[in-house]
Amino acid sequence: MTLTKFSLKRKVTLVMIYSVIIGFSFFSFSQLKIDFFPNITFPIAGVITNYPGVGPEDIENLITRPIEETVSSVKNIEKVSSQSFKGSSIVTLEFKYGTDMDKAENDIRKNLDYIREYLPDDAEEPLVFVFDPSMMPVSFINISSPYLGPAELRRLSEDVIEPLLERVEGVASVVTQGGLRRQINVNMNPVNLSAYNLSPNEVLMAIQTSSGLQPAGNIETENKSYNLRVFSEYTSIDQIKNTIITYKNGTPVYVKDVANVIDGYKENATEVRSDYTEGVMVMIYKQSDANTVLTSRRIAEALPEITKRLPQETKFTVLWDQSDFILRAVNNLRNTAFIAFIMAFIVIYFFLRNLRGSIIMGISIPMSIITTFAVMYAADLTLNIISMAGLALAVGMLVDNSIVVLENIYRHRELGKDAETSAELGAKEVGIAITASTLTTISVFLPVLFVPNITGQLFKDMVLTITFSLVVSLLVALTLVPLMSSQLLKVKIDSSPKGKWSRWKDKVGVMLEKLSAKYKGWLHWSISHRKTVLAAVTFLFVLSLSISGLLGGEFLPRSDEALINVLIESPSGTPIEITRRYAHNIEQIIKETVAPKDLESVSLFFGTREGIGAFGTTASTIELFVRLKPVEERKISQFEIEDKLREKFDEIPGITYAFQQGGSFTTEKDIEVKIIGFDIDGAKAIANQIKSEMEKIEGLVDIALNTKETTPELQVHLNKEILNDFGLTNLMVAGNISTAIQGRVAAIYREKGDEYDIYVQYDKKYRKKKDALENMEIVLPTGGRIKLKDVAEITEEESTPTIFRENQSRFVSVGCALSGIDLSTAVAKINDIIQRTPIPSEYQVIIGGTAEDQQEAFFYLGLAFIAAILLVYMIMASLFESFVDPLIIMFTVPLSIIGVILFLAITGTTLSVMALVGIVMLVGIAVNNGIVLVDYINQLRKEGLELFEAVEEAGKTRMRPVLMTAMTTILGMVPLAIELGSGAETWSPLARAVIGGLLTTTLLTLIVIPVLYIVFERMGEKIKNKLRKRAAG
Repeated sequence: MTLTKFSLKRKVTLVMIYSVIIGFSFFSFSQLKIDFFPNITFPIAGVITNYPGVGPEDIENLITRPIEETVSSVKNIEKVSSQSFKGSSIVTLEFKYGTDMDKAENDIRKNLDYIREYLPDDAEEPLVFVFDPSMMPVSFINISSPYLGPAELRRLSEDVIEPLLERVEGVASVVTQGGLRRQINVNMNPVNLSAYNLSPNEVLMAIQTSSGLQPAGNIETENKSYNLRVFSEYTSIDQIKNTIITYKNGTPVYVKDVANVIDGYKENATEVRSDYTEGVMVMIYKQSDANTVLTSRRIAEALPEITKRLPQETKFTVLWDQSDFILRAVNNLRNTAFIAFIMAFIVIYFFLRNLRGSIIMGISIPMSIITTFAVMYAADLTLNIISMAGLALAVGMLVDNSIVVLENIYRHRELGKDAETSAELGAKEVGIAITASTLTTISVFLPVLFVPNITGQLFKDMVLTITFSLVVSLLVALTLVPLMSSQLLKVKIDSSPKGKWSRWKDKVGVMLEKLSAKYKGWLHWSISHRKTVLAAVTFLFVLSLSISGLLGGEFLPRSDEALINVLIESPSGTPIEITRRYAHNIEQIIKETVAPKDLESVSLFFGTREGIGAFGTTASTIELFVRLKPVEERKISQFEIEDKLREKFDEIPGITYAFQQGGSFTTEKDIEVKIIGFDIDGAKAIANQIKSEMEKIEGLVDIALNTKETTPELQVHLNKEILNDFGLTNLMVAGNISTAIQGRVAAIYREKGDEYDIYVQYDKKYRKKKDALENMEIVLPTGGRIKLKDVAEITEEESTPTIFRENQSRFVSVGCALSGIDLSTAVAKINDIIQRTPIPSEYQVIIGGTAEDQQEAFFYLGLAFIAAILLVYMIMASLFESFVDPLIIMFTVPLSIIGVILFLAITGTTLSVMALVGIVMLVGIAVNNGIVLVDYINQLRKEGLELFEAVEEAGKTRMRPVLMTAMTTILGMVPLAIELGSGAETWSPLARAVIGGLLTTTLLTLIVIPVLYIVFERMGEKIKNKLRKRAAG
C-alpha cells in the first residue's frame, strides 16, 4: 500500500499521527537554543608561555623555537605559526578539520613535557588551550558612579559585581578592565642602597623570606596526627616597612631605610573610557555549552538585583551584547520566511484561483517547517543565522512538491473525476517525479557537507535544515495534501451573478489561457527550428561566461553588525601618559564624525590589557569600540562611517590602525603578503617596497606591516672575564637589574580576604634615566661593590617588538583591508606588484589572509559542484532507468548558469562563497522542472501519443506547475536578495544566484528541454536504424 493510499484509507489515523508530530514539534521549538553561529569546531590550539622581562629575540630562541620543534610532530597539523614579543611567546597550531581536538591537546601536552627541563627555569609553565568561540566575551558592561573613583570602582567590581555575575547560570567568568588595582609598592632608592651596601635582590629576598606559608611536616601523638604549617604573613604596611634586610655593625637595616613603602596602585594598568568618561568595564564570558541569548537575558535580569546591593547611584551601562545582533539577525530571517510564505500563498492562489486549494498549500508550508523543528531538536541543532537561513531559503521550495501534486489532483477534478480518485491518481502519477526532484535537490548538498574547511562547517546546519524540511515536505505532499484535497478541494461552475472578485479571477484565468496558447505556439515554432534555438542558447551561455570575469570575487560578504572595532597603535615605547592624549584625540574624532542619532556608545581601552586578549598589548595599545544604532534605524552604513573615520585617523601623526572584522572566522587581514626569510631587516625592506606600491591602488585601506616600528632598547653586554674576576655570575647581575627596573612580586599582602601584590623595584624617577642603570651598584660576594658600567657595556639599540614565524620560518607581512574593491581584483593587482618587485633568492613571497581562505573555499566548492552534477545524474538515471533522459534534464544546469552570471552582474554582486553555494543549490533545483516535464512526456508516449504531439501536450500541461514552483521559490528568496534588516548582506549573494538561475532555467526549460528531447530521440532513432541495417546486412 502506497503512502497516498494509506492516507486516504486511514484518514483518522493520519490526523492522529500529524497531531502527535505537531505537539512534539512545538515542544522541540521551545527547547531549541538560539545562537549566532552553529556549534562550529575550530581545529586550532595554542601554547602561551610567559617569560617576564625577556626581549623578543631571546623569547624566540629560548621559548618559541623549542616549542615549535616539539609540537610540529603532533598528528594532523597543517600549519604552525608563532609570535615572540617581550615577555611572552604564543605558538598557534592549525589542524586538519575533523581532528579530535581533545586528543590533539593531550598530544601537545605530552610533547611539551619532553622539553620542559630545557626551557629556562624562570619561564612560566606553558599554557595549552584549544580555541573555542566561547572564549570571546558575550557582553561588555560599563560600571560608573559619581561618588566612586577608579580604585573604588575596581574594588567594587572585583569584590562584589564579579562574584554576583559569575553566579548567573551560563556565565563562565567575568574579567574587570580599567580602574586602579591596589598594589603595595616598595620603591627602592639606589642612593640609600649604596649607602648600606645592599643590592635590589637583597631587599627582594628579605621580604620574600619574611612572609609566606611553609609546610613543616607532621606531628604524631598517641591519638592524633597533625599537619604542621608555619604562617608568617604581613598583616600591615608597617610590618613591611620594618622588615629587616641585614645587620650593619650590629644595627638592623630595615626596608624603610632603603625604600619608600606605599599602599598604592599597579603601574601601566588598563584604562577604560566609556562615553567619554573614565570608568570600569566587565567582560563576561559564557560557558562553552551555554545558550548565548539565554545567558545574556539572564545577565540583563540579574543587573537590577545586583544594583540594589551597590552604593547609591552606581549604574550599569551595557556597551555591547552579542545577543542583540543574534536576535536581530534571527528575527530578520524569521520575518523573511514569513514574507516568503505570504508570497508563495499569493502565487498559488493566482494560478489556481481556488481558495481551498491555496489553503491546502498554505498549510503544507508551516506543517513542513514545524516538523523540521522536531528533527532539528533531535539532531541537536540550534536556531542560528545559518539554520534560519536554511528555513528561509527552503520556504519557496517546500511547496514545490505539494504544488505538483495539488495541480495534478486539480486537473483530474476538472476532468470530472471524483475527489478520492483524483487525489489518489494525482499523487500517484507524479510520485516518482517529485521523489526524484526531492532527492536531486537534497543530493547537491551532500558534497558541501564534505568540504574540509570552515565552509563545510559553516553550511552544515543550513544543509541539514534544508534536507530535513524537504524530506518532510515530500511526505506532506504524498500524504496530507491528497487527504485534504479529497475533503476540501472542489471544482464547480458557479452560474450566479459574479462580483468584482469573481470577474477578476475570470480575467486571470483568461490571461493564463492566452499565455498557455502563446506558449504552445512558441513551443511549436521552437521544435520546428531546433538548430536556431540551440544556437541562440549556446550564444547566451558563451556570452555569460565571458561576462563572469567581470564579476570579481570575495570570501564572505561583510554584515553591518552596528559595531566598529579598531586596534590603534601609538609609536612603540610610548608611555601611557602620551597614549592617553591619543585616546582623547580619538574620542574627539568620534564626536565630530559619528552623528549622535547613529551612535549607541563609545568605549576605549588603552594600556596593558588583562585576560585572554592581553597578549601583545602594551602601554601604547588602544582598542576602540563604537556601537552604532541598529542598521534599520540608520541611513548611513557602518562601512561608510568606517571610511570617514579612516580619513580622520590618517591625520593623526605616528599612529597605525586596523579595523577589525567582527563576526568573521578569522582575525587575518583581507590580504596578507608574507615575505619569508630569516633576516627580518631584509624582509622588512621588501615589505616596505610592496607596501609603497599597494598604497597606489585605490580601494586598499589599513595597509600596514605586521611588525611595528622598532622599539628603543638598552642592551647590557656583560663582560664574562670581569665577572669571573669578581666572583659574579650572569644570573646574579641580570636578576638585580630585573628587580630594579622591571620589578618583581616579593610576596602577597592579605587583607579582609583579598590578596594584593607586594612589588619591589626602583622608584619611578630612577627608572627614567639611563645613568641610573649605568651606576647601579652590584654587591660582590666579598661584600664590596662595583658599578654595572664597570662589568658591562650598555648600548642603545633598536629592536623588533614582535617576531612572527610560520612553519618554523621568520616572516614579515604587509596586510590590508578592502573598501570599494573586490578581493579577486585586489589579489590580481597585488600579484602584479610582486612580479615587478625584485625578490632575492633567500626570500619567498606568498599571499595569505582571507584571500588564501577564499582560494581554498572556491577550489572545494568547485569540486562540490562537479560532485553534485554527478550525484544528480546518477539519481535521475536510477529513477528513469535511462542514460539519455537524465542527460537531457542536466542541460537545465548550464541554462541556470546563464541567469546566475547575468543577474549577479546586473545587481553588482561579486562571486563569493555564498554565491557559489547558491550555484551548487541550483544543480538540484534547476533539474526539478525538467524532471516533471520529461517524466510527463514519457507518460504520454507510453499512452500512444506521437513524439511531437507528446512534447507539445506535456509542455502545455506542465507549464502551470513549472511556473508555479519556480515563482514560489523565486519570490520566497526575494526578501533575502534585497537585504532587509540585520545580517541580510550575508545571504543576498546566495539568494540572487538562485533567483537569476531559476529565472532563465524556468523560461528556457519550457523551450529548450522539449527541443533537446526531440533531438536526442531523433539521434537515437538514427543510431538504431544504422544498427538494424548493419545487423540485417
